[in-house]
Amino acid sequence: MNFATASYRGILRLDPRTKILFTLTVGAFCLTMLGGSGAAATVIRSVLTAVSFVLLAVSGRPRSAMVFLLWFALAWAAAEWVLPHVGGFLGWFIYATLGMTTQTLPSAVASYWLLFTTTAGELIAALQRARVPQSVTIPLAVMFRFFPTVVSEVRQINDAMRMRGVHLGGGKASEMFEYRVVPMVTNSVKIADELSQAALTRGLGAAPTRTSIARIGFGWADWLLIAGCAACFAALAAQGLF
Repeated sequence: MNFATASYRGILRLDPRTKILFTLTVGAFCLTMLGGSGAAATVIRSVLTAVSFVLLAVSGRPRSAMVFLLWFALAWAAAEWVLPHVGGFLGWFIYATLGMTTQTLPSAVASYWLLFTTTAGELIAALQRARVPQSVTIPLAVMFRFFPTVVSEVRQINDAMRMRGVHLGGGKASEMFEYRVVPMVTNSVKIADELSQAALTRGLGAAPTRTSIARIGFGWADWLLIAGCAACFAALAAQGLF
């Protein structure tokens, strides 16, 4: 089952191409630190981070947005008030951990939003309309079905192991790897193979005239978000930070 289902209750719907553009923009500025530590880049990162949380909240996952926001706030607070008072190896370790958290979390939120609000059918239709090669479309379609399926499988494995008393704090902690990790890896490989076969069976590798009932297209919100992404790159270009 995909994250995006018929029970999607979000108040904002965007075209998959817009979502991909925004996710890539967040990754460029927040994950790869495009623009360095300049004032303009810092403001852009703050705005993109805030928009990521807002988009996730208004797209049907306010609880997830609050959890991510709390996680980000705790990391930022620790960097501001705890890190200056810790030195040595522990200080370096905390600095590296907080740095990785604050850099990767905005991209993780944007990616989660992209996966949750986009079905595989919508993604395929949008990429096909954008004339993206099938060598790119098919792996992305399989990926969009793979991650939700694996998450569901992991939950089932965790429930089964919890019923058998296999957990970190019990006497069977040494069996965690054998009873949880190994089945998860084995099932993940099997799921990936089955999804690939299912994608080809549904005609994803056929001629590029595949039809779709997915409703895609650009609206005012799409153009607003696209303009915002373009403004981020234009702001850096104006200051010669590329």
